[in-house]
Amino acid sequence: MVILGALALFLQSLVTNPNFRWDVVGAYILDVKVVQGVVWTLVLTVASMVLAIILAVLLAFMRQSENPVFRWSSWTWVWFFRGTPVYTQLIFWGLIAVLYPKISAGVPFGPEMFSVDTSTVVTATVAAILGLGLNESAYLAEIFRAG
Repeated sequence: MVILGALALFLQSLVTNPNFRWDVVGAYILDVKVVQGVVWTLVLTVASMVLAIILAVLLAFMRQSENPVFRWSSWTWVWFFRGTPVYTQLIFWGLIAVLYPKISAGVPFGPEMFSVDTSTVVTATVAAILGLGLNESAYLAEIFRAG
């Protein structure tokens, strides 16, 4: 009963407090930019979670493998991505084109067979999906592995 009373007082203060400026919230809650922000948040969430789940299942199986290379690779991935703050990863992926202006494939010290500008491949959306997905894959891999 005490908890319900405290909850009622909290809700009452939430509704009646003029500092929340509910008139401003009501005016902008369905603004185009706010709705677009909500949509992009949902898109990034779903896309990064799909990437994270796929990678996490693979990493969990690798960690359970008897192959020491698979186990070590999975452990290193989890250690690195759990140990690096997600904001750092987002900055890294967002600025990857500064470090690597071109993505290319070819024979080492030989001819280049394929090359593309990094900024055309790793857009802001792709960078966000990579940063969030890779980070979450490390956490999910441990959850999946533990059962």
